[in-house]
Amino acid sequence: MLSGVCSFPGQNCGGLVQGPNGTIESPGFPHGYPNYANCTWIIITGERNRIQLSFHTFALEEDFDILSVYDGQLQQGNLKVR
Repeated sequence: MLSGVCSFPGQNCGGLVQGPNGTIESPGFPHGYPNYANCTWIIITGERNRIQLSFHTFALEEDFDILSVYDGQLQQGNLKVR
């Protein structure tokens, strides 16, 4: 299980992605996302499968927005990249 988080208090969004392929989009895409969005997506694949994240369009507001990727539960020890 892998999760991506855009974490700020406010509107909750996100979802579950299962299977060999999937797409994750922020609320309002292709336009801007709401202020204070708090989005969590859970990506589930078969055991021993790898997950590859490809960003086709990606923009965050500098000094305000964060993307974090965890392998497993949202705990500091599982943080892979921020």
